[in-house]
Amino acid sequence: MAEADPAAAGRPRPTALSKTRFLAGRQCPKRLYWQVTAPELAAVRDAALEFRLAQGQEVGRLAQRAFPGGVALDAGRDQLEAALARTAALVADPAVPAIFEATFRHGGVLVRIDVLERTATGRWRLLEVKSGASVKAWHVADVAIQRHVAAASGLAIEAVAVVHVRREYVYPGGAIDAAALFTCVDVTAQAAELDPDLPRLIAELHAVLASESAPAIEPGPQCRSPFHCEFFDRCNVPLPVDHVRHLPGLRGPRLAELLAQGIERVSELPPDLELGARQRLALAAMREGRTRLSGELGDALRPLTYPRAFMDFESLGPAIPRFPGMRPFDPIPFQWSVHVERAPGAPLEHRDFLATDAADPRRRFLETLAEAVGERGPIVVYSPFESERLSDLARWLPDLAPRAEAIRARLWDLLPVMRHHVYHPDFRGGFSLKRVLPALAGLDYDQLEIQGGSAAGALWDRLVRGEQAPAERAGLAEALRLYCGQDSMGLAALVRRLAEALDGSPRGGVAS
Repeated sequence: MAEADPAAAGRPRPTALSKTRFLAGRQCPKRLYWQVTAPELAAVRDAALEFRLAQGQEVGRLAQRAFPGGVALDAGRDQLEAALARTAALVADPAVPAIFEATFRHGGVLVRIDVLERTATGRWRLLEVKSGASVKAWHVADVAIQRHVAAASGLAIEAVAVVHVRREYVYPGGAIDAAALFTCVDVTAQAAELDPDLPRLIAELHAVLASESAPAIEPGPQCRSPFHCEFFDRCNVPLPVDHVRHLPGLRGPRLAELLAQGIERVSELPPDLELGARQRLALAAMREGRTRLSGELGDALRPLTYPRAFMDFESLGPAIPRFPGMRPFDPIPFQWSVHVERAPGAPLEHRDFLATDAADPRRRFLETLAEAVGERGPIVVYSPFESERLSDLARWLPDLAPRAEAIRARLWDLLPVMRHHVYHPDFRGGFSLKRVLPALAGLDYDQLEIQGGSAAGALWDRLVRGEQAPAERAGLAEALRLYCGQDSMGLAALVRRLAEALDGSPRGGVAS
């Protein structure tokens, strides 16, 4: 049965498709329907998404440099008829080698083409610019709908291609060489394979937009691929903590078979189901509704002698490299937080670093970090991320490489320990700090302005661009410090909580 949408009741029923709407409908017709009829139901765009959109625009502008003499449409997005007329005039002018944002409309579908390049034969090559480092299947669908509309409008299309960033490009400093940064991949044959289905799909999506209710589509992989749907929470109701989907490592055919048998709660699992050690631990915790620890946890924590540090990094990996020696998407380490515990039960000592201007932060990052962590004792982290960033720093800064490697040699990753030796039902199958800390240490991120690392990177980008008033800049810096500091403090709280659970005392510690 189709789902009625009170929020959309009484609204006009727009049926025009843009290429963005086409791709949304191709992913899920219900997503398209809600985008057009009830956009207020969508999740609010976070800083990370805003950054990705702005980065895409920046990459698009930079790619235009690779087409000298190209002409950009001077008609705004709200001037559709002017854009169509201007496109026709530029297409008719043989002196124009390329058109940026050429606009075409046919059969109720509107497309704007990133780059339309005139070829030596007098025909055209259609190019879609992407800020990623490879060609994806949905990119081909993107250029296919553009070619379909442009060709139906009378344009002679010779080829279609995707322009993307070259991961191998190493920025030498100075002005970015657009020709070296980008690579162009011909996808004419792949796009042609989609042509036969386009008229049918366009008709189906027009029917969706004309409908009085959303199509009845159950949640599935399309909720996350190729994009995380902005209406995800509307379709995907949180599962109970004891749902079988939350059992770590239970995936694929095994999970599908259980669900097909109507088994949804762990209490319903057959007793002869073969499970690994960490799955058995999680199953016991889910059945009992409490934390369960493995018998080997004490041995796993024994390397944490004193003094010990707890460390977290934040970084941003922009598509366009900013500092010499960096490649596209190389993470810029811009912030660290360290909490040091010098003896059992001793108060935590906190130090941090945050780059607050557009200068290269890498040297300052490593020098201040080396001072903060000292020269002895384990350094607790929660993934290989910090180790990878230290390896990057050693490569970029050869004179500081011994310091980076010395710190890296002391890293102790708590994440594998958590995965194999600890489980609480509120983990819901995940082991990120955002799942683990609220369940075990009573620390959550709800009160923080920043909710995740990708948002932290986006807000740092905003901070160092320096476009805000001083008070707003101070607020951004404080939000970043609180977020990163919570991660390193949370690691300390987590280790202390595990030690207390092991020895049953309120102030348990791990013996040195």
